[in-house]
Amino acid sequence: MAKKNVILLLLISGVVSLFVMSCAPEKREEATDLLTDTMITEDVGITDEAVGEMISSVPNPVEMSALLQKSDVVYSQDLLNPDSNIDNYNTNFERSLNLGVYGTDLVYMNIYDRTVSTLAYLRNVKDLADDLRIGQFFDYETLNRLSESSRNVDSVLYITNRGFDNMTRYLIDQNRSSIAILVAYGTWIESLYISTNVQTKPPNKDLIYQRIGEQKIVLDNLLLLLSNFRNDPNIDELFMDLMDLKKEFDNVSITYVYKEPKMKEVDGSIVVVDKSRSEVNINQEIVDGIARQVNYIRNKIIK
Repeated sequence: MAKKNVILLLLISGVVSLFVMSCAPEKREEATDLLTDTMITEDVGITDEAVGEMISSVPNPVEMSALLQKSDVVYSQDLLNPDSNIDNYNTNFERSLNLGVYGTDLVYMNIYDRTVSTLAYLRNVKDLADDLRIGQFFDYETLNRLSESSRNVDSVLYITNRGFDNMTRYLIDQNRSSIAILVAYGTWIESLYISTNVQTKPPNKDLIYQRIGEQKIVLDNLLLLLSNFRNDPNIDELFMDLMDLKKEFDNVSITYVYKEPKMKEVDGSIVVVDKSRSEVNINQEIVDGIARQVNYIRNKIIK
């Protein structure tokens, strides 16, 4: 009888152990690559300050998402990178790009008050940031709590944007600017992907197309940033993809229209108001060409 009891206890112990193991959170794999900040030659290197300024030129996804929402563009969950895709990203290269992608999706969802659906994307942003050892810049607990109510959207956006800004400065200071550049690349491509694939309609359609055309200037900055890290085959491939995208943006013309500045009084002081503006010439055919190449690049990033 004693022997049977021992066997029974061992069986129970084994079942309990398997249950505990199955319930334990799965630890994400270590990255299989190592991103470095080694440039092609010292001669083509750019200063950390210049890197920061060019990354800052990449529009905040809040700007485009807010424009779409104010233009009565219908929200589309189908445009987002499925949250389950995170399990496919096992290199620092992939995780950096998709941190930008998921961060943009998170902003897009918050702008449209899809608070319930944001939790999985918020978790993905935190997990990818932790993988890259920059998770300290994302207050997951606070964001998780605030995301439970649409009344806190502004706070969520502010904390998220501040996290990405602080993360970028930290990465540059730590000589890990290649990661900051890849995050910015993912952010920009995802924002452009959403804006070129949503269903637009007049009269706001022209304003959205103008914003798309203005990305021609941002593209040049991204090309300059990536050109310094083309010794990495993955980054070189991104660079060549952007060169193909540049061919489509070459069809966009941006002209500067000068207008006489005006003076007006503000709080007792006279200030000069610049009335000049840039005119973006773009049409449906050009947007379609940009969209095709953006879709190609984006699908490679999120696969």
